Amino acid sequence: MWHEERLFINGELRDADGGATFDNINPATEEVIGVSADASQQDFDDAIAAARSAFDLGDWSTDVSLRVRCLEQLHDALQNHVEELSALTVAEVGATQMACSSIQVVEPLKIIPFYIDVAQNYEWHADLGISETLGGECQRWVEKEPVGVLAAITPWNVPNQINLAKIIPALAAGCSVVLKPAPDTPWTGLALGKLIAEHTDFPPGVINIVTASDPAAGSILTTDDRVDMISFTGSTETGKKVMEAASGNITKVFLELGGKSALIVLDDVEDFSMVAATAAFGMATVCGQGCALSTRLLLPHSRYEEAVEAIVNMMGAVPPGDPSDAGTMMGPLISARQRDRVERYVQSAIDEGAKVVCGGKRPKGFDRGFFYEPTLITDVDNSMTVAQEEIFGPVLVAIPFDDDDDAIRIANDSIYGLSGAVFSGDDQRAISVAKRVRTGTMSINGGVWYGADVPFGGYKQSGIGREMGVAGFEEHLETKAFSKPT
Repeated sequence: MWHEERLFINGELRDADGGATFDNINPATEEVIGVSADASQQDFDDAIAAARSAFDLGDWSTDVSLRVRCLEQLHDALQNHVEELSALTVAEVGATQMACSSIQVVEPLKIIPFYIDVAQNYEWHADLGISETLGGECQRWVEKEPVGVLAAITPWNVPNQINLAKIIPALAAGCSVVLKPAPDTPWTGLALGKLIAEHTDFPPGVINIVTASDPAAGSILTTDDRVDMISFTGSTETGKKVMEAASGNITKVFLELGGKSALIVLDDVEDFSMVAATAAFGMATVCGQGCALSTRLLLPHSRYEEAVEAIVNMMGAVPPGDPSDAGTMMGPLISARQRDRVERYVQSAIDEGAKVVCGGKRPKGFDRGFFYEPTLITDVDNSMTVAQEEIFGPVLVAIPFDDDDDAIRIANDSIYGLSGAVFSGDDQRAISVAKRVRTGTMSINGGVWYGADVPFGGYKQSGIGREMGVAGFEEHLETKAFSKPT
């Protein structure tokens, strides 16, 4: 299989210090598919030093044309290796081929041309005109500059998407980068190093990619004073630790954290086919391992049983299967650890009085692999553990509500505020409800908000800042004001 096992530091593909490696596991078969370099403290130090030098001493931070050329080369290289990247993603993520043709591989590549265009057309300079100031009449203006060295720490659920969503706007803005992919999915990250080394003119040190077996290894990046910004996607609990570590140097942070998003179905929906398809498709695409998935289904009391029946029928049509099979819609969870976590949450729901009406167990016929059935839990109160905590697996909970105000109250009764959806027979009614839900993105009657140009991020404990869109570009900029006498 086409892949890369070596770190990418200061423009070179190299083994980890001392030659250390760790196994890469296929979650569908539990087999070792190869190894990845296991970075040491010295490797991380080298990567940070290379990024610092590239930013401080090179032309990357000031030469937009250089950045555009290198990003165009990277985009071409990725486009020419879509099949290889898809095979990697199936093997180490357990993603289906269907998912690779969309959110896992193909769609993320659109991030690059979007940010090339942003970099070329961005207003880096803004004239504030002449004004009488404390020092007399002065000409004032504002310039935008890259923030510096970015440490990007990414998860395993949609690695190509999140790796690119972090590094591309940072690179387009003129930052240098140290990327640390998750230990469960090292090859999708290291593949970027291989393509950059072999097909682009990126100056040494501008982009560095470092993998390690210990998930906590990224903490090295969060405390180093040579790092100017930390971009982290992962759990809220880990995000709190990143934020705490960054406070030592007052390092800027972007955090995209957990979610427990609500899908609100109002009582005037004509039928539940679109609702059921949305719930099941979102779960199947990444086996429920998506922070922005709507995993709380808020259903009207008056039509609760009707909605549950439609959702159960749809979920039964998306059983888990071999992700290498083109007909499979849902693959495995990433690891035994994650499957155990899902099982504990389902049992907690039963213990608290809820009812499993669909799934709730490992599927028959799979002797190997971290598979779990699509699961729907009913008779759920919003105070239950499964309604408040992020499960990160193919588990949906159905919660009844009385009226629109009650639905909004339940939706907002969460520490999270990442995403959500509203279905109604009346678009304006749906929009009115959506505007009152405190969350970063909202789907109206099946609308898809995802896109390179759409800012993504959360309210409350779902994070700080925005990724993607022009807002995601501007996260990587500093604002400098100038004044001179006329």
